[in-house]
Amino acid sequence: ASRFYDIKKRMSNNAARYEKLIFLLVDGVPFSIFHSLLKKGLLPNIDEHLIKRGCLKKAVSVFPSTTGPAYIPLFMGLMPGEANVPGIRWLSKQNYIKVSKYKSPGICSYIGPDSLSFNEHIPAGRKTLFEYFPKNSNIFNMLTRGCANDRTKKNKLWHYAYSYLLSRWDHADDVATKNLLEAVEEGDDLIVCLYPGIDEFAHHFGTTSGKTIREYLNVDRGIGLLFDQLKKKGLYDKTLVVLSSDHGLTDTHTHIDVAGHLNKKGLRCLEYPVLWKKDPVCASMVSGNGMINLYIKDPDKKDDWGTKLHIDKCKELGYVSALLELKGIDFIAGRTKDGVEVLSREGKGIISNSSGIKYEFTGKDPLRYDRNILVQNKDEALKETFDSYFPDGLVQLLQIFDAERSGDMVISATPGYDLRRRYEFKEHHATHGALNAEQMLIPFASNHDIGKEYVRSIDIFNFMKDLTVGKEAL
Repeated sequence: ASRFYDIKKRMSNNAARYEKLIFLLVDGVPFSIFHSLLKKGLLPNIDEHLIKRGCLKKAVSVFPSTTGPAYIPLFMGLMPGEANVPGIRWLSKQNYIKVSKYKSPGICSYIGPDSLSFNEHIPAGRKTLFEYFPKNSNIFNMLTRGCANDRTKKNKLWHYAYSYLLSRWDHADDVATKNLLEAVEEGDDLIVCLYPGIDEFAHHFGTTSGKTIREYLNVDRGIGLLFDQLKKKGLYDKTLVVLSSDHGLTDTHTHIDVAGHLNKKGLRCLEYPVLWKKDPVCASMVSGNGMINLYIKDPDKKDDWGTKLHIDKCKELGYVSALLELKGIDFIAGRTKDGVEVLSREGKGIISNSSGIKYEFTGKDPLRYDRNILVQNKDEALKETFDSYFPDGLVQLLQIFDAERSGDMVISATPGYDLRRRYEFKEHHATHGALNAEQMLIPFASNHDIGKEYVRSIDIFNFMKDLTVGKEAL
């Protein structure tokens, strides 16, 4: 078969050390739970074949920490704001027109039929991981642009429906392992395998329920079978294997009806799945249930939603005061002329990015750093905030507002709370999407050490690419 790169040439490049790459994306794994199970000896195959040969690092996902947007840094090396995909649901103020029951231009939810458009919405001018490996395959993952062999494309819906209706997400993970072993047998150079079960069991039963913990063990067994297969094929030392996640999770005890609260304040709020509300003045687009992009119609515009509003205008229209009445919101953030303003009930912070990244606050620090920060670049900002309640919060809040499709304000929920009370079947008992540490911190494990202490999910893309196709793609 025709190939776009020559393995001998690639292996002569000092940066390219592995012939093949397997990326195991285990959905919804908080670093804290993963690390606890590892210390108890409950993930023996991951420990033996990945961590002891390479490394385990605590890595930071992106805001919003949710499926879809959080895949983009892993597969493209871009932040969600740079990719203009600021949530699993979003509205484009410049493209939105009045919604009917039959079409909804300028508004999107990747939970449902719009998921088929995800690959069209990511930037066309940037390669995905698949496009570096002509002989590639995919299992269950939704970001598939450039994929030559999407092994579960035809039966994914059936397997997901069966797993959802019977609460048998171990079935979907077993299907993932079966396809993974087949891809190794057939000699694929890149294999991306998504394990959905842990995330789904956590949503429905809690992050440490018996079903959820058993699924960690089931995934570990599947990974043991993978390495047995690699040994039999003589590929054990020739294959870079990376395991990570898109986001963490926290258990949920209280659901907040944000859209309903705004409606009671006379601020008619559009939300999924009811998209044909008469004369809405705002729209709540929830991601992972822990984060909202809130869009506000410019009252000076009659026929469209206008341009992005600054936070001062949102205050003037009554949105900030209405939202801060709600218990369970960590902060609200919005644009300023020069950066981002972050608000809680007791304090205000300002992030600017004109000469370095600067953060100053008054009152009680809404981001809980409890100090003003001035750093020269994004790496320094990560180091300064890595072990905080909001890891990488400065960079993440700046990047989300880069997107044309981001809200006029974003809202992040307190752990234990989510921001969606209605229209959620089955009821969720765990939440992600927010900026807090338990939802942002994910494991990164590999049979090769990444060589750095402070890791973002965007770094994982570069790590995988550099150790296989090299820093300069051939």
